[in-house]
Amino acid sequence: MTERPRPDERELKHLELLQSVISRLSNNSFLVKGWCITLNSVLVAVADRSAGWRSIPVAVAVAVGFWLLDGYYLRQERLFRALYERVVDRRDDPPPAFTMDAERYGGPVSWASVLLSRPMLFCYGVLATADTLLVLFLG
Repeated sequence: MTERPRPDERELKHLELLQSVISRLSNNSFLVKGWCITLNSVLVAVADRSAGWRSIPVAVAVAVGFWLLDGYYLRQERLFRALYERVVDRRDDPPPAFTMDAERYGGPVSWASVLLSRPMLFCYGVLATADTLLVLFLG
């Protein structure tokens, strides 16, 4: 088994920068999920307290909007993870030093694969489905 040479200080700093971006994107995704569930719960509670059901379609729109926003963060996180792996692997065609262009050097990550991933469907798909069923039954 061949042993890889140890990364130099520049490579370590680049990996630290990429890891900090990945951590921020992951944290943003977590916060978006929390806000979505909170706002959705408030809108459903308002609809339950009032005689009307008009705030439920807004809850569906909120769930879908946050689904798209979280999809953006998750896609960016996956792109930066791919870039991180590429820098670590030191492939034949390494990206330029200190590049943060994950779109170009990170690899292909499709929107559909992100938006329809299990965690996204479990969180936002359940919310949007539940809200839609409320509209159908209350409307």
